[in-house]
This record gives sequence, structure tokens and C-alpha cells, in this order.
Amino acid sequence: MPITWVLVNLITYPAPIWANSPGLVNNLLQTKQTAQEKPDFSGDGRSGRRTGGGSRSPCISKEPPLTALSPINNSGKTVLEHPTFWFYVPYSAQEAPQGEFVLQEEGGKDIYRIGFTLPGKPGFVSVSIPPTQPVLEINKWYRWYFKIYCEPQQSSAPNFVEGWVQRVELTKALQSQLQQATPRKYAAYAANLIWYDAIDDLAKLRLVQPSNTTLDNDWDNLLKSREIDLQGISREPIVGSVILSRR
Repeated sequence: MPITWVLVNLITYPAPIWANSPGLVNNLLQTKQTAQEKPDFSGDGRSGRRTGGGSRSPCISKEPPLTALSPINNSGKTVLEHPTFWFYVPYSAQEAPQGEFVLQEEGGKDIYRIGFTLPGKPGFVSVSIPPTQPVLEINKWYRWYFKIYCEPQQSSAPNFVEGWVQRVELTKALQSQLQQATPRKYAAYAANLIWYDAIDDLAKLRLVQPSNTTLDNDWDNLLKSREIDLQGISREPIVGSVILSRR
């Protein structure tokens, strides 16, 4: 079934919802349906590195390479105080025994830095900012780094990706849309161009429902969105979260 945009009552829900499931359409109390373009995540770009490789890292070159699930312009939005980030890692835990995730303020000050180990096999993995950490401030930009090391003691250069996240306000309109979209909140997030929360919600649903063809199709289409263009890795497996190091 092709992706469609669902227009709900414009007084109560002024923004369109992205969906393709009849059940979700009913949950949204849809009054009119029309085909539209996919979400467009283009915008002002920031310096970053969406794919790894080509560095001094001793990690074996692989295709597809280490890839951040982020827009082409290296920046995306969240409404969460402690967001989650997703990455495609082509290495097993044996090939890349250590990793590090870093979150910084725009000026370069560390907000969060943690080591981790990868799950056993290659695939999509996530890193979440724990609720014990300071919340991301609304409208501020933060830079993140996801690094993996292919030697045990981090004695060599990492294979890494980097990008930006901005926390924006959770409006009453979006709150209402999320309630109507439950359990597929990614539809509302995508319609409002909240990239990091859309990909996180959909990835977690696919992780617990691996044979759900509707979720698989929505995953494919989300990764095909304008200025995302990650359809080349859409069929790679979702593995789960990295294992954070104890402090």
C-alpha cells in the first residue's frame, strides 16, 4: 500500500499526519485523504560526517559503511529531553571491540561521553541519552559523535560519524497528533519533520514486530524521504541498543 498523507480535522489537528495503515487512519479520525509528497527533511546544513571510512582507522572497509541514520544535511530535530540516535554498523563486536558516544554543546563542551560495546552482529544499533543526564534545552543545537575502534585499547584512530540535533518544543498540536497516532507515533513525528524521534519510534516497533509488513514498508518509505536517501541500507537487520560501559 503506498504512503499517503492523512488530513484530519483542520481545526483540531492543523498539521497533516503521515501514515499508510487503515487502522492508523481510523485512529486519527481522518476526514479526508489525499496523496502528497513524502516528508522533506531538507534545511540549513551543518558540518558533519554521515558515513564513516576514508580515515586513518584500521577498521576494514565495508559496504555499506558505518552510517548515521540522519538527514543528508547532518542535522535533525527531537522533542525529547533525552533522545535516542540510530546507526548502521557493519562490524561485529569482535571486529570493533570498543566504541564511544559523545554529545557536546555547540561550543564544544561535553554534555555526555560514554564508552560502549556493540551487540554481537552487524546491523542497526541505537544509543540513548540516559534520564540521569541533563536535559537538552529547547532550541539549542548539540553535536554528537559515534565512534568505533577496531583495536582493543583505542590506540588508533576511530571510524566515526558525527552530526547535530536540536530539541524543539512539543506543541499542543503535536501532542494531540501523537495521542491519535498511538501506537505508531512515528507517523506524527515524520509529518512534523521530527527526524530523530520518528526513526527511533519506528525502529523500536520493528524490533519487537520483525514480521510486520506494514512497519517494514513504512521503514522503507521513511528512509526514502527527501534529504534522507538511506534506502540502500533499509533491509539491514535491527539489532538493538549498544551496551554502555559502567562508570
